Amino acid sequence: MNGQVYEAEKGRSIIQLADDVGVQIPRYCYHPDIGVEGSCRMCLVEVKGAPKLMPSCAAPIADNMEIRTDTQRVRQAVRYAMEFLLLHHPIDCPVCDQSGECWLQDYYMAHAGHDSRYPLGQKTRRKKAFDLGPQVKLDQERCILCTRCVRFTRNVTKTNEIQVFSRGHASEIGIFENRPLNNPYSMNVVDVCPVGALTSGDFRFKVRVWFLKGTDSICAGCSTGCNLRIDHSARAIGGGIPGYTATDGKIYRTVGRRNVEVNKSWLCDEGRLCFHTLERWPRLRHASMRGQRKSMADLLPQIHERFESIRQQFGDDAVAALGSATNTNEALFLMKKYFKGRVDFRLGKEVDLYQQRQDDLLRRWDKHSNTHGALDLGLSGVLKGLHGLRELSETKQIRAMWISFHPQLVGDDPLGILDELKRLIGALEFSVVSTTHDFEWARQASVLLPMAAWAEEQGTYTNYAGRIQMTNRAIMPPGDAQPLHIYMAELLELSGVEVPLDPGAIFEWISREVPLYSGIGYDAIGLAGTTPVPAPAPQEVLR
Repeated sequence: MNGQVYEAEKGRSIIQLADDVGVQIPRYCYHPDIGVEGSCRMCLVEVKGAPKLMPSCAAPIADNMEIRTDTQRVRQAVRYAMEFLLLHHPIDCPVCDQSGECWLQDYYMAHAGHDSRYPLGQKTRRKKAFDLGPQVKLDQERCILCTRCVRFTRNVTKTNEIQVFSRGHASEIGIFENRPLNNPYSMNVVDVCPVGALTSGDFRFKVRVWFLKGTDSICAGCSTGCNLRIDHSARAIGGGIPGYTATDGKIYRTVGRRNVEVNKSWLCDEGRLCFHTLERWPRLRHASMRGQRKSMADLLPQIHERFESIRQQFGDDAVAALGSATNTNEALFLMKKYFKGRVDFRLGKEVDLYQQRQDDLLRRWDKHSNTHGALDLGLSGVLKGLHGLRELSETKQIRAMWISFHPQLVGDDPLGILDELKRLIGALEFSVVSTTHDFEWARQASVLLPMAAWAEEQGTYTNYAGRIQMTNRAIMPPGDAQPLHIYMAELLELSGVEVPLDPGAIFEWISREVPLYSGIGYDAIGLAGTTPVPAPAPQEVLR
């Protein structure tokens, strides 16, 4: 290709090879996860011996194939394709939500640069922004008929809401028999649309994309652990840019990030929008003891002294902790260290549900991100979860506890769980609740600590299949809130155990002590995650 020699697997197409080796080929209709269409004619390449240019998305690699992607003939064909696609396209760039990440803009500058030969007043007018469904709007004037959205609903969700109607110049996409686009994955059509035809009702007109910063992370909406990108205001730490970032540290949207092993390119609508849960209740910003605001510097030593006092008086078993299946592996590991193994995480039926599918694509019934990680760390022991801890507290076998509570990002925590938490706090002599929001029930605790939420801390989750993946901090936690692993590290320091605050260093500690995670570090996890291979069982030697 272009004078270089490459090897490729049998059956791969030219455009797949080009992507593998870093050769840029323009495309509109091609998407690796929704099937080949070959209609936009943007990915044409010249193959030696072929009489015509070939669409690289539909042409398989053959032995000794000589391919050119940069000849004058190819460049002219791409320019003509761009002129055709822009023939009736409206001049909506100043008001189009896709502006700044529109492939028409990018490819026009890179491959076209022509002046329109079609008068503006004679451009075909079609129906402007209207609802395809509760989450997606369609502007038919901007559509270039790449059919990505059609193939997504046909090949991925198999719901077939979007179709191409009419023929020739009159062709346009729409919904079949006015059946709304309301499947659980509908907003993926916004991601796959290369132009501004399909836009998100949630993100529409909120902010220009060039004012946003993208942070690669993991969805914490269920145990699947879909890969995503968090788009947030441009500065995560203080300052802001007057006229550019009206608010600082705000999440505006999440976008699917491709990982073939987990979620391909997709997100469910629930997971995509779950960041709004962070705004559902007032955030907890400051620590308090018995309703009185306290500084963190004074409060943590007092908490440690009280736990130690109860241990000395009633024994180590009188102090325990309840983590959350949405806490990171790093936080749960340090919690287990400080509370000497007296830690559980089960609020309800997470262990029964974390591998159960909710549908045939991505969603699972367990709406926590790290149930598998908590199990790997050995936190499902004799304490028997929230119900067991409450019973032990009511019989005074447990007298002091730390409770870490993350509200579900998708759906609601069952009322029965909240009632159990209230009863647990009421039965304890001393209780510390670290949580993300200012919940009424949590105010009954002896000490209330603000905790960083998803997207406000770095660490790892282990998904339903045992894949360890990295969640990254996109924005800063509000007020005095800190990630749970910071609180646990400081308590361990007060106990005389030197603990690093860096999540990567904590994970190295995990890899030394948890056999399943042995030899794994942040470099090995990377952006795609990794699945540890269990050590083979020792074989019995026959004598």
